[in-house]
Amino acid sequence: MKEILFIFSLIVFFPVKSQSKSVLNLSCQYDPGLIKKKSKDLGIVENEKLNIPQICKSFSCTDKIEIKEYINETSGEIKYRLRNNWFNHQGIILDNFLKTKDSITITTFVSQAYFLESYFIDRETGNTKRKIYRFDDTVFLSKIKELEKDFSKDKPLYNKNGKLSLKTIESYALEPWETFFFEGRCQLGIGVISN
Repeated sequence: MKEILFIFSLIVFFPVKSQSKSVLNLSCQYDPGLIKKKSKDLGIVENEKLNIPQICKSFSCTDKIEIKEYINETSGEIKYRLRNNWFNHQGIILDNFLKTKDSITITTFVSQAYFLESYFIDRETGNTKRKIYRFDDTVFLSKIKELEKDFSKDKPLYNKNGKLSLKTIESYALEPWETFFFEGRCQLGIGVISN
């Protein structure tokens, strides 16, 4: 018991120090006329059959994106978090954040609400493809529970921080209940995305 209290006091009195800085800020506008939805039961649902105002209200057709870099001063480990209208408090830890000369790729882990977002942004034009995957259906949740119980699998279900990635989901052939497809433009200030 004394050891537990000592460890607890170390955590409380000696917090892990980390530095954070904003590494990317974007303003994004998605064309409501180009929104599509793919449903596990219905396949691709065309735009005219969708409740576009509700989708834009829920997932933001006009959005601000911020990527923050957090560096653990002790270990040197770097983590990135995405903040937008959907993940707006501390943000969500990213599975993938890749900036090249030509493009930016952003993918979150599955959130506690079983949503996952991905972006592909052309840095020259700002043209953006955004996908929102929804995994909160009972079939997916029961399959995850089955996989959690099955210790014979060679590949881990979660990463070292207990996060579930799109790559892992695809490797187990698990499908989202719904996927929303957005197209539009993300820009840094006025003009093309540069850095």
